[in-house]
Amino acid sequence: MPTSEHGEFEETVKSPYSFEYYDSSWELELMKELEKDILVKKWTKNHGIIIPYWDEDGKLRGFKPDFLIEKEGGSKEIIEIKGRHLLPTFKRKMEAAQEWCKARNIEFKVISKY
Repeated sequence: MPTSEHGEFEETVKSPYSFEYYDSSWELELMKELEKDILVKKWTKNHGIIIPYWDEDGKLRGFKPDFLIEKEGGSKEIIEIKGRHLLPTFKRKMEAAQEWCKARNIEFKVISKY
C-alpha cells in the first residue's frame, strides 16, 4: 500500500513548474522515474484536465487524472495510479478517460499497484 504521504517534489527539470505536489508515495516514485526517463520530454500533475463521466447514479462528474506526459517524439500520455483494490470502483472513470484520450490521440494508462 502507498503511504499517505503528501508533499512537494522540488527536483523537477521536466515539469514547467518549480515543484509538483504528490498525494502518495506511488506518485512520488513515478515523478522520480519521469525525471530520469530519456523518452519523457515534459510532465505535470498540474494540467487542468477534467474528464467528464457519468457516475452510477446518473450524475455528471469530473475526473482529474494524475499525470500528463509528453514524450520526445511529441506523443502524449495520461497516467492514473490506482491501488488494485480500487479498480472496480474506477471502471466508469477509466472508460470515460479511454474514450476522451482516444478522441485526442492521447494514450491512457493505469498503473495499478498492490
